[in-house]
Amino acid sequence: AVVSAGDQGGDVRVRQAESLAALHALGWADAPQRLSFWGLKDREVVPEDALVDRILGALAEQPAQWLLAPSPFEVHPDHRAVCTAAIAAAAAARVRLGFYEVGQPLAPGLLVDITSVLALKQAALACFPSQLAWQRYDEQILALNRYRAYTLGPSVTHAEAYWFPDPHDCTDVRAVQAALHRLIARRLGLG
Repeated sequence: AVVSAGDQGGDVRVRQAESLAALHALGWADAPQRLSFWGLKDREVVPEDALVDRILGALAEQPAQWLLAPSPFEVHPDHRAVCTAAIAAAAAARVRLGFYEVGQPLAPGLLVDITSVLALKQAALACFPSQLAWQRYDEQILALNRYRAYTLGPSVTHAEAYWFPDPHDCTDVRAVQAALHRLIARRLGLG
């Protein structure tokens, strides 16, 4: 699902076409049937019941074992709102919750080597010319992927980072927050 309309960053129809083109570049021939555009107003997405219900509806339409959402570390307010709503939806639907990076590093529990599919990702990123004219998001995202390969050895040039909290830590936002605190404390040798 593409949650926000994208109207503050260009023409909505153009941005939708670019999203569909990116999915085609990734090999999703049935992208128009699998992708939904929710059209919420940019920078006004709020993690209220209506958004949680929308996520739950999407999970009911396309049953899944996992729900992936932007990480709690994201800076963009819409990304954070989707993160918060996804936590509530995952708890209600009893699916595993995972977080990914968009523009801000998270404290990963999993690094996935994407070296072999890097050209595919670059092709998908190139499908957003209206956004790339505004800012070089492709370079920033690939730089984050390059940074993530730092500890994975010389054969890994790019990686994506994810955090999959324990399901017991995903009952609500405060539980996820507590899990993040424990994760950081462990990494600092404090617990």
